[in-house]
Amino acid sequence: MKNAYVIDNDKYLLGRDKNGTIHYISEIQEVVLPIILEIDRICRKNNIPYALAFGSALGLYNYQGFIPWDDDADIVFNYEDLDRLIEAFKKDLKPEFVFDAYEVDKRYNILQPTIKVKNKYGPAMVDVNYKRLKDRIHSSDGFFVDMVALTGMKSAKAHRKLLNKSRRRMISYFIQDTIFNHDPLVLKAKMKEDEKKYAILYKDAPYVCQTALLPFPLQKKNLFPREMLYPFKEYDFVGHKLYSFNDVEGFCRIFFGEDSLKKFDGEKWIDPFPKKKRKVAHIKSFNFPNK
Repeated sequence: MKNAYVIDNDKYLLGRDKNGTIHYISEIQEVVLPIILEIDRICRKNNIPYALAFGSALGLYNYQGFIPWDDDADIVFNYEDLDRLIEAFKKDLKPEFVFDAYEVDKRYNILQPTIKVKNKYGPAMVDVNYKRLKDRIHSSDGFFVDMVALTGMKSAKAHRKLLNKSRRRMISYFIQDTIFNHDPLVLKAKMKEDEKKYAILYKDAPYVCQTALLPFPLQKKNLFPREMLYPFKEYDFVGHKLYSFNDVEGFCRIFFGEDSLKKFDGEKWIDPFPKKKRKVAHIKSFNFPNK
């Protein structure tokens, strides 16, 4: 029974698009899944390890797929593979997709995940953070998958120190970027230099974390024993073989807490997350022009 998954047949409302048509969250997942599969194809072709992470890892553990009310997907990769991954996207990404990264275009907002892979055509969306985290590139308004670099970390103390440094810089970043509408290019360069320096320094350290460039609240839970994440392993995800962490359950327990994990009620597995909170988290508005 340990490998059984939660069964959730509920339909979760997304809302009305700009044309007034009602849509459900499952329709977003149908758009996001091909992006995940394209990333998987390119990473396999170029021998670049990746893993479904964060909400996608929790969906994998609880549902063998998406969390039914989740409106995005998250993938991680090793920082040392960043340059190879970018070159692989430049060479192999199908024309219906596009990607953004600071290493390709300095206008990229580095408080966003390391890379964003987007649909170039079809349904469009506006992120809830569109004012706070400006998109100066506008390569596409399509739905996307976030890709975040993982780096080594020697200790919890070192992790806190780097996060605190990033938080202090983030204040200046927001003032320049959001309040004065000025692209903080110099600060970006300094932050990316530090990211690279510490990624190299801690490459083989006993712990692993999401890049400390992203100093947001859940980061305090974002430090994992290396053996918990590596080696990445194949799992079933919506009927496809995709990669995630060596110990997905352990990752979810640290990052989301014990109450996030499926529970057995004596007859079936259930998700304890309150139904009244099962709503989209990242979408301000959307449009499905072909529906």
